[in-house]
Amino acid sequence: MHRLALLACLLAPLTTAAQEPFYLPVGDLLPASGDGLADEMVYVPGMRYPIEVGPSYPNSQVYMNGGSMGPGGSQCDAVNYSYPWRDNYCETRSWDMPMCPAGVGHQGQDIRPSTCEKDVHWVVAGQAGQVTNIGSYSVYVTSPNGQRLDYLHGAVNTLAVANGDQVEREQHIVKVSNNMGDTPTSIHLHFNVKQDVGGVGYVYVSPYMSLVGAYEELMGLGNKPPDGVFDTAGCATLTGWAQDPDAPDDAIPVDLYFGGEKGDPMATPVQVIADLPRDDLCQAIGSCDHGFELEAPLGLRDGQVHPVHAYALDDKMGAPVELQLSPGQMQCDPPPLPAGVRRWVINPESLAAWKFSPFWQLIHAPDDALLALPQDRDLVPAPLLVASDAEPGKVWLVDETFRRHVPDPAAAAAWGFDLGAVIVWPAADVQALTEGTPLRPAPILAQGTGPEVWLIDDHQCDPDAPDPLCGLPGESTGPSSGSGLSAGESASDSGEPEPTSDGGSGSSSEGPDSALPPGFGEDDGGCGCRSQQSGGLVFGLLGLGLRRRRNRKG
Repeated sequence: MHRLALLACLLAPLTTAAQEPFYLPVGDLLPASGDGLADEMVYVPGMRYPIEVGPSYPNSQVYMNGGSMGPGGSQCDAVNYSYPWRDNYCETRSWDMPMCPAGVGHQGQDIRPSTCEKDVHWVVAGQAGQVTNIGSYSVYVTSPNGQRLDYLHGAVNTLAVANGDQVEREQHIVKVSNNMGDTPTSIHLHFNVKQDVGGVGYVYVSPYMSLVGAYEELMGLGNKPPDGVFDTAGCATLTGWAQDPDAPDDAIPVDLYFGGEKGDPMATPVQVIADLPRDDLCQAIGSCDHGFELEAPLGLRDGQVHPVHAYALDDKMGAPVELQLSPGQMQCDPPPLPAGVRRWVINPESLAAWKFSPFWQLIHAPDDALLALPQDRDLVPAPLLVASDAEPGKVWLVDETFRRHVPDPAAAAAWGFDLGAVIVWPAADVQALTEGTPLRPAPILAQGTGPEVWLIDDHQCDPDAPDPLCGLPGESTGPSSGSGLSAGESASDSGEPEPTSDGGSGSSSEGPDSALPPGFGEDDGGCGCRSQQSGGLVFGLLGLGLRRRRNRKG
């Protein structure tokens, strides 16, 4: 049935409106015409379709009717002027084409206008740029980002631009013709997109999906690309908005890439959901709840310049669409360190066991500010969560001889705790531990110019043990909310770690590595995304309430 329907479509008379589907998949070339490239990337998002009015019919000029390798007939046969479209990027040619499976092929897409008439149909600029070359039958327009759109086979006597001109999107360039120098070709526009591709060079890329999106906009068909603006890349938050015009009331995801664009292996991606209410959007786009906001990662507040790219996602599009005003740039000074004591995270394995994220949680502090915080006990190698069998809904962190209350689901999520892994202890065993201060709402790490990573925390006082920082036994009035230490003092029995022969610090635990590898934490995966599981005990009932927060924080 599928083949019969396709045959009926190919034999249909000239039509003025696209039928569904109006195009065959990208890379699906005519049989025996070469190996296509199934590249769904929209290389020119928001492009204007390059022929002024529709309908229009991209297909092969060589292998269709009237072509030198076609089945016969005339170039004006109705089959050439009917849907569905057919890709012919990478069609058999002798031109060097690194992106094509064969390494050689056709550089772009052949496009027939609505009728088989030459010097009638205007070619228009797909995007703004400068005319950088006019040949005997070609016009090149290069955009400010270096991407070049080529328009070939127009009639010279209809040229509406000159070399060096600045052209706007949709401006007339030339009329479709059959000009190819001394040897005429069929009546069509040959359209190329040429740009820099990482690891390959300045090459021709597939224009097919860009043409599909532009034609849908021109003819009011199918899926429209998402729209939006990346407003700010601030030192407190990153903000913007995004909307899918095909589902204007639905929230869509936005991918933020820190340190590079999408596809850069050194960039860190974080996904947020554009679902926040913004009054300024209600009239402008007809719907209000499309804003997004993300806390600026502490790890990037280091005084350096960090580019941030923002892409809106539409599950019906072949590729994400970069938002307007993207990329932004972050350049932020480190925030001041919070009060407390510093506890050494003894090695990278411990950092991973705690699921700490230097990307999100680490302050790059001046050495003098870091050393002004008293050094306390080393952080235990890994977290242990327990609950009493007499009070199973109350979760405690075992911190050496202390039990520290995990105050709420938000704190558990911020610390990356797996509440499904809580161990139930006999009540007597839990009570045998000295009650310390509750956990802070979220972990804050700090690092100076050295390799050591520290957790900023509260000093714990044991009322039954001598501790000059907490008073004599029996004098303590309860768990301490602060360290009670003066700047430069240490609560660690061993004092400051002594330098070792390898440049680290001596301790009863293994010293920190000389450099921290990227992507600490088994759930980070190098992407800056934190696993925040909810479940188990009483907190499991509140898990749904954390989803919105998780989505916005990656």
